[in-house]
Amino acid sequence: MNEKFYRLPQEKQLLIINAAYKVFARNSYKKAGTSEIAAEGGISKALLFHYFHNKLALYLFLWDKAQDLTKEAKEQYKVYETNDFFEMLRRGLSAKCMLMRKYPYMSLFTMNAYYENEPEIHEAIGKKVKSGADDAYQTIAEKINRDSLRGDVTFESIYSEVLFASEGMMNQWYRAGNRDIDTFETQYRRMIEHWEQVYNRKDQP
Repeated sequence: MNEKFYRLPQEKQLLIINAAYKVFARNSYKKAGTSEIAAEGGISKALLFHYFHNKLALYLFLWDKAQDLTKEAKEQYKVYETNDFFEMLRRGLSAKCMLMRKYPYMSLFTMNAYYENEPEIHEAIGKKVKSGADDAYQTIAEKINRDSLRGDVTFESIYSEVLFASEGMMNQWYRAGNRDIDTFETQYRRMIEHWEQVYNRKDQP
């Protein structure tokens, strides 16, 4: 990546980044057009490649940017500074919605990247995806207070349910063309409340 990109005004950087997230999120890697990204970002295609060496370099920049932004948001909202799993989910939701307001297509981009079959993408981020997912699970699993959860259900099964339901809800929300993040946040909080009622031990104070 050309360091001149970071010399652009923050507003211009944001416009280009969001344009790229949008185009890659709505298309497979192969079908995503750099001309469309440039047009959405308000720059020429030549200038886009001046800032980013090629399409792959731009894609990988966006992936790393998403991971960095997510890590910063989790720290800001103190996601892992509690041992209550459902409170972690609430804080994580607040962090996610903050990012969704600033980067509307970033979450869909990362989900699509996870399932991208293009060999050069799979090779470049496949190990990072697995490592990131494993690290997130390990961090949560080590911090939570399992005594607060029902003893007849494993945490692994609870975590899997939350993961799959979250991904499904996010996919449905994007595919429906919904951009009302406040409504999304409200609906997701209700899901968290449901899981909390179902999986917390009933004898908890």
